[in-house]
Amino acid sequence: MKHNENNTLDEMQDQKMLKMEEYGYWILFWGLALAVVVQLLLGDSIRQIAGELIVLLVGGAYVLATSLKNGLWTRSATPTRKRNAAVSIIPAAIIGVLNVIKLIQKKDIGTNDILIAVAFAVGTYIVCFVVLEVLRVLYEKRRSKLDDVGEE
Repeated sequence: MKHNENNTLDEMQDQKMLKMEEYGYWILFWGLALAVVVQLLLGDSIRQIAGELIVLLVGGAYVLATSLKNGLWTRSATPTRKRNAAVSIIPAAIIGVLNVIKLIQKKDIGTNDILIAVAFAVGTYIVCFVVLEVLRVLYEKRRSKLDDVGEE
């Protein structure tokens, strides 16, 4: 492990610090995501939650870029088309539930409202699946390149 001159921690303390920082990152990330969802449910506009969205996007983009650069996906799974298809259901379901909650709050619910809500859920599924598949291909190319360098 690369240490800088200002690091006064031994290797075990350094590992614990990394773990605490990891948990802190995920608590902040999911806390912000929950705050965005709650604010949307309360009727806030995108303009009102722009700050939270920007922080989420920047943090997510950083983790995504550095993970792909280092050929890492997750600790517990490797990406597959089947898994991406299954995982894409989660955001589609969340969008569907949020739209149902918004529809319930309306006085008049028309057929078009229901069709639009279903279209958003299906669109979310498709976009999420396509994005995950692109990331899976990029991950596999990077992983293959890193593994080839290690074998030489």
